[in-house]
Amino acid sequence: MENNFLLTEDMLWDYADGFLPQEEKMQVDAYLRRHPEHQSMLDTILAEKKAFAALPMDRPKPGFADRVMAAWVAEQSANPSLSSEKGKDWIIYGIAAAMGFFILLPIVLLAISAPAISIDMIPAEYIPQTPVIPWGKLFTSPAMRFGLPLTLLFFCFRFLDQYLQQKKMLVRLQA
Repeated sequence: MENNFLLTEDMLWDYADGFLPQEEKMQVDAYLRRHPEHQSMLDTILAEKKAFAALPMDRPKPGFADRVMAAWVAEQSANPSLSSEKGKDWIIYGIAAAMGFFILLPIVLLAISAPAISIDMIPAEYIPQTPVIPWGKLFTSPAMRFGLPLTLLFFCFRFLDQYLQQKKMLVRLQA
């Protein structure tokens, strides 16, 4: 099993921090005895840890977090993509596009299914035998009559909800 052991730098950091389980710690110890070049990497990691521990820790001054948040809000309100100018109602345009798509879809399907040229002009041996799709049954089925409008209504409400959440967030950021 020790032949498959692979020592990584993350494992060395965990070893130096004392986060490794006892079994893995013993494997790392054995590996470091066999490979002294990795011992030098561990020594480097321990020296870095000691240098980090020697750095002075200053406490932030009172109100630091408030000043950072105020600066962030000011930066966000100055951002032209978040301002209240024309063009931020993309969700309304998305809803209109989806509704237009669902309104135009049956018209496009009818245009595609209608033959472009008269069948009398094509010899009978060249006309493939294609299955006939009963469009009437499809559009009168309960799934299409109730499911499609309900699905469209659901997505419209979803888009409207996202739009109102965005508008509410912008109001909070600008306040």
